Amino acid sequence: MEPVADTERRHSIASLDSSIRKLEKALTSVQQNVASTTVVSKRLKALKIGLAALQTRWENQVYPYSAEETQEAMHIIAGLMPSLHAMAPKFKPSSSQATLLVRRVLSLELALQVLGEM
Repeated sequence: MEPVADTERRHSIASLDSSIRKLEKALTSVQQNVASTTVVSKRLKALKIGLAALQTRWENQVYPYSAEETQEAMHIIAGLMPSLHAMAPKFKPSSSQATLLVRRVLSLELALQVLGEM
């Protein structure tokens, strides 16, 4: 993995933290729909694993997940990428939504890279 600037590191970790908080809120609101709960739960776990991988790489934290969990997280995160890229044309290039989307995509790409090296 190529070196990542401190600013990008902070933005990536903050972006994944934000995504995790949003999924945690979504999980509580969809508790009655089993299918939605399963999807949200899997995405939430995958993002937590991705965040742990980045924190392991950049902050020397312990990585507590198995190889199987890592592979599943990579598959789920990779599956999110097409829908995120499809959102890009919907936002004005200099809008805050576009900036947040770029940061989210970058954080997931970095997480995928690190997970692939675990």
